[in-house]
Amino acid sequence: MAAAIPRSHRGSMALARRTKWLITFAVVVVLLVGARLALPFGVERFVNDKLASLNAYRGHIGDVDIHLWRGAYSINDIQIEKAGGSHPVPFFKAKRVNLSVEWRSLMQGRLVSTVNFLSPELNLVQGNSEKDSQSGKEENWNQRLQELFPFKFNTIEAHDGTVRFLAPGIQTRDAITARHLEASVSNLTNVSKSGKEAFADFHADADVLNKAPAKVSGSIDPFAKQPTFDVNLEVKKVQLPDVNPWLRQYLKADAEAGKFELYLEVAAADGRFKGYAKPIMQDVKFHRSDEADESALRKLWEGFLDFAANVLKNKEADQVAARIPFQGTLQNPKTSVWETIVSVLHNAFIAAFAHSLEGSITLRDVQKDLKGMDTMPGQSADKDEKKEPAKKGGPAGK
Repeated sequence: MAAAIPRSHRGSMALARRTKWLITFAVVVVLLVGARLALPFGVERFVNDKLASLNAYRGHIGDVDIHLWRGAYSINDIQIEKAGGSHPVPFFKAKRVNLSVEWRSLMQGRLVSTVNFLSPELNLVQGNSEKDSQSGKEENWNQRLQELFPFKFNTIEAHDGTVRFLAPGIQTRDAITARHLEASVSNLTNVSKSGKEAFADFHADADVLNKAPAKVSGSIDPFAKQPTFDVNLEVKKVQLPDVNPWLRQYLKADAEAGKFELYLEVAAADGRFKGYAKPIMQDVKFHRSDEADESALRKLWEGFLDFAANVLKNKEADQVAARIPFQGTLQNPKTSVWETIVSVLHNAFIAAFAHSLEGSITLRDVQKDLKGMDTMPGQSADKDEKKEPAKKGGPAGK
């Protein structure tokens, strides 16, 4: 029969076990706290490594904030520049980028994520060469963004953003700039089954060219083999003198007065697209220089612009406008010059255009109205028609 363990010894063993568990718990807590403190530095290094591995661009960030309780982290002070060449502004920068699990989709049983850009700035530059241009086309930015989070992005938002476009001969201060941009793209993973052909919706509002309101909206199918989208664009109340740097550079003229508006609709599906652009100018007056040393050719050009602005306009509405239709395949875009000329004359002598989108271009129009459009390369216009069998006795039957 085993000897009984003294009570004092049993107490010592129990105390030793409790001490062991406390030490183990303390070690685990210290490790977790240490891992939590080290996590931002690890994620920061991870993001910087990803930005350093871009093809034609290089990027870096300030630091990272981790929000474990909501499955998120934030990137602060991100900046991306094109490598090589001479560029007056970085390609992209943002004060803060928040990446997180999208909880409303999680309630529907889908584990997807959302990204939110705060004060982003995108600078597109058309240079004199490919080296001096920055359009971002060298990178797959959707894939690069997806590498920063383990779950697919379903929603992308931008708040108080800026988009700038520069061209040769245009100073940075005179760039076409959209400010106070509020934009969103939703349902990228088709979490909400809408049944639409292009299920991801997007919308953006901004002020362009000295607070002229601009709006773009539409839908897109991000998984389509061929680009599939429906886009509507409106730009209103642009004062023509605000674009004088561009008029001087590309039209060799100055506008003393006048207003400009633009309405555009375009849809694409199955490798084809169809749309129209409707520019409208009102109360147009071009500057005619009285300088004695101005060339005769310059004076002739200014006179032509002044003539066009006064003759090719609707007298009652005091506006010059045109509806410019375009359609074709994505490999062979084309614009009907004749239809544009007829449109200008129609506006000048028959009726003024309505200042709004027509709502006349949809994805179904593109898919159904294909008779007057170019076929895809290597395809015949009647590729779906069944050939009639050769008659007996004909060449094929011999």
